[in-house]
Amino acid sequence: MPDSLSSIPIKLNQLLDRRRKIFLIILFFMAVLLSMVETAGVSVVMPFINAASNPQVIQTGYYLFFYNLFGFSDAASFIIIFGIVIIVFYFFRTVYNIFYTYVLNKFSLGTYRYFAAKLFKTYLEIPYKVYVQKNPSVMSQMVGTEATNLSNLLNNFLQVFTEAFTVLLLYIFMLLVNWQITIVLTGILLAIVFLVFNTLIKTSKRLGTKRFDANVKLSKTIWATLNNFKFIKLKGNQDELYNTFTDSTSKITRTAVISSTLGSVPKNILENMGFSLLIAAVCYILWRYKSADMVIPIISMYALALYRMLPAVNRILGYLNAIAYQQSSLNRIYDELKLEPDQEGAVSIDFKNSIRAHNLSFRYMEGGNIIKNVSFEIKYGEKVAVTGESGSGKTTLIDVIIGIHKPQQGEIYIDDVLINDSNIRSWRSRIGYIPQEIFLFDGTVAENVAFGSKQDDVKITAVLQKAKIFDFLRTKDGIQTLVGDRGIQLSGGQKQRIGIARALYSDPEVLVLDEATSSLDDATEADIMNEIYDVSGNKTLIVIAHRLSTVERCDRRIRIEDGSLKTQ
Repeated sequence: MPDSLSSIPIKLNQLLDRRRKIFLIILFFMAVLLSMVETAGVSVVMPFINAASNPQVIQTGYYLFFYNLFGFSDAASFIIIFGIVIIVFYFFRTVYNIFYTYVLNKFSLGTYRYFAAKLFKTYLEIPYKVYVQKNPSVMSQMVGTEATNLSNLLNNFLQVFTEAFTVLLLYIFMLLVNWQITIVLTGILLAIVFLVFNTLIKTSKRLGTKRFDANVKLSKTIWATLNNFKFIKLKGNQDELYNTFTDSTSKITRTAVISSTLGSVPKNILENMGFSLLIAAVCYILWRYKSADMVIPIISMYALALYRMLPAVNRILGYLNAIAYQQSSLNRIYDELKLEPDQEGAVSIDFKNSIRAHNLSFRYMEGGNIIKNVSFEIKYGEKVAVTGESGSGKTTLIDVIIGIHKPQQGEIYIDDVLINDSNIRSWRSRIGYIPQEIFLFDGTVAENVAFGSKQDDVKITAVLQKAKIFDFLRTKDGIQTLVGDRGIQLSGGQKQRIGIARALYSDPEVLVLDEATSSLDDATEADIMNEIYDVSGNKTLIVIAHRLSTVERCDRRIRIEDGSLKTQ
């Protein structure tokens, strides 16, 4: 088996938790029992037919043992009871097969939920500077499509084990009947299986990689199109985007078609070769012994065994083909889950006096420092403006202050308490953040204000009143007014007011405005800023802006130039 496939159990062992490993072990034992049941289902038919067609055989061998053990008086009653036992056994076989399939599917789909949740949690907890370098459409694909593929891979992996054990038991049975014919058949079939397997796996791995790349390109195209629809209408490049979309879907379809077609190849080859060899064996025995009596018992058993074995081998190759096709999902999820999450605590801190930054420096993963040895202090309740040209580092500086980024050097103190991993969540919970672009999802105003928190209609109404938008909503459906995807049903000013309400919902002690009014006209900006100053009251207010009119009511200004603090 290629090294890349042999690494699958190692990676799964590292990804699965203890509970799922135990469940997996139970499934393996259930698979062993299923294989034994399947083998018994094949091997029990010929003795029954033999006894029914030739009752004298009951007085010999293991027939006689069971005949005497249960005290039968005649051959007819023995054969009837034998048949009833087989019927009951087949009912049990059917029920157990269904039960095993249910447990297997439950494990597989539960594993999808486990991997999807684990990926989602990883993305929620990675450092912000790592997050901004990742593509949202790719992360969405990982949580959805790739997690599903990985659960299917695990399902196929279990199916391979089940079928392989069944084939092994049947093979042992065939060796006991006639080891010479079995060895000859084995040598020929193994050579064919190796050639088919080697070709299929290489091709499927290549197709799996192409499928992933095409899916990524498709996700990016859909994401970019839906988020830039107005621009696309103006630019008129629908045809180019459509061609990109159809090119990606064509590649995905083509890889799926080829992969599905390859899945049928082993079945056709193995069935053809298996039964051709069986007929050749019949011809050889007739030529060698000049008698059909030597042929019928052995060939009947081989036909029955191969009838069960060849489809099992075909399914094994099909499962392995699917595993190779899906392995890129395992590799990528394995790499994603190796991302180091932030280890953060929520030890309570108080904010009564000041925020103090001391010699702060920060840089992203590549490049020089964005913030360079910055020190300043903001008093509780103070209204402070952070100004500077675009790209000067003012937003990055405040992201460090409010705990979104962690400084490479320097410290942040809240009332002389150092902000660190143990109390960072407590500090962030005191921040109300209003960004330049308010993201509103397709839902009600109430859902957008609460944004995942428990909805309190009284509290939602109160913050909407403070944001001076409740009167407008009363002319619609109140707090149950639908906003449309990305707030398309609302104006820019209305979206900003909902953003203010969202920031106020958690009753923060610090309000941060990050260029929150830069895209509004002067009159709307003036209204929004007046409302912000009114609702901030005794809260600490930090306003990031490059227009002086936005910050004229602030107590003082901090100017950032090229990542450094300039005295005002």
